[in-house]
Amino acid sequence: MQTRQAPPWQRRLFRLAAALVFLWMLLLNCLTPYIADDFPFAYAFDTGLRLQSLPQLLQSLAFHYREWSGRVVVKFFAQGFTMFPKLIFNLFNAAAYLGLGLVVYRLAAGRRRGRYDLFTFLLIQVALWEISPAFGQTNLWMCGACNYLWASLGCLAFLLPWRYYLERPFAAGARMVFGMGVAGLFAGWLSENGSAGLLVCLVLCIWWLLLRRQRVPVWMWSGAAGAVVGFVILIAAPGNYNRATVYGDYSSFLTRYAVRFFNCLNMLKDYALPLLFVFVIGFVLLWFRRSAVGAQALAWPVILLLGGLGANFAMILSPDYYERSTHAPFAYLVAACAACLIQLDGRILRQGFACLTACLGLIAGFHSLEAGYDIASYWVMYNTRDALLRQEVAALGEEAAGASLSTYAIEPYTRWCAAYGLPDIRENSEDSIGLCRARWYGVSAITASETHTYPFPGHMNEAYAAGEAAALEAQETQ
Repeated sequence: MQTRQAPPWQRRLFRLAAALVFLWMLLLNCLTPYIADDFPFAYAFDTGLRLQSLPQLLQSLAFHYREWSGRVVVKFFAQGFTMFPKLIFNLFNAAAYLGLGLVVYRLAAGRRRGRYDLFTFLLIQVALWEISPAFGQTNLWMCGACNYLWASLGCLAFLLPWRYYLERPFAAGARMVFGMGVAGLFAGWLSENGSAGLLVCLVLCIWWLLLRRQRVPVWMWSGAAGAVVGFVILIAAPGNYNRATVYGDYSSFLTRYAVRFFNCLNMLKDYALPLLFVFVIGFVLLWFRRSAVGAQALAWPVILLLGGLGANFAMILSPDYYERSTHAPFAYLVAACAACLIQLDGRILRQGFACLTACLGLIAGFHSLEAGYDIASYWVMYNTRDALLRQEVAALGEEAAGASLSTYAIEPYTRWCAAYGLPDIRENSEDSIGLCRARWYGVSAITASETHTYPFPGHMNEAYAAGEAAALEAQETQ
């Protein structure tokens, strides 16, 4: 397909949209405090001391690899950012979120650098905002964002040269062979299901070239080999098997994997059906134009789709499939949908595409207002509680180290708030999160005797419902 030069106003609108996405995510990151595992990650896993240096961080990650998880590449950032003011993470994370949207767009658009398709970019942003069942946990929570957002970004960014080569072969030297091998090592080491989806895409790309009797360049082989090595290092970590002993599972082999399979299937059914519908519609429309767009235009969306499905069903090997683990599979599926839609030409199709984007954008706009209110309200209550706790610690003076403080938990309302679904201060503070949170404040324990909420018309949560029921019961007994 020929590249057409975008008019200046279209380029300016595209860049303005990208800047607004960055600023919006920066604001939401600034309104998101340390939550849940952010507190344990601020301390070295091996010594329990506050992280202050790179050697200390590397020793902590080595211990983590042996005892808990092989995902040390993303944990390097999750722990490393705790050594700096949180504003540093806020800036980098907002850039990572925007970067994911741009990488997905480029995976869809390929080498068509002159075309700034605003509708496709906006639809990608709407999909990333709306589809994620745990948006705050995977894009705003510092520990979660490094584990999921950054891992998805790394895997998809590694696919860009493969996308470009399949569209139009290019020459590459020894430096790219070496660079892709190293990059593949880290990409394969990022996340269990995200890297598994990446391996599916790499194998399919090589198979497609061989099927068409085209040369597979050396850098593809080195990149794929590096990714396999990284994935083996990730999966072979002793910590993975230590952690597996914590989870209960079915003793029957058949029952165990049947249940896991349907858990993976339900994740697609419950959350990804809109993406799958869009892909089917876009692919069928593209199929009718196959003589005009060529076989490559059909192959690349299917490669991304199968990568997403591979990332999703890779969770069969895990005893638990949390909603936040859908981040990488759904990112692949968004890229697959965009790769279909961006290739649809014709005035009527493009007008319909624009209408669809506008309608979905309206929905995302309403949800953005709700999300902004929820996140800002949580931030206000969190900082109010933080100030009260620090006042109590200051009043205790030298006795603070042995003190136990009692306060309240805070319960947000929407999945866009990073604290939604994550443990806050609880009645029992003996777990690692509670102990590290207490150490953060310089006391021996912090417990919560009640849960507080804030007004949110049209929404309800468990804490609010319990409070309303208690108030009603108190009125009836008077």
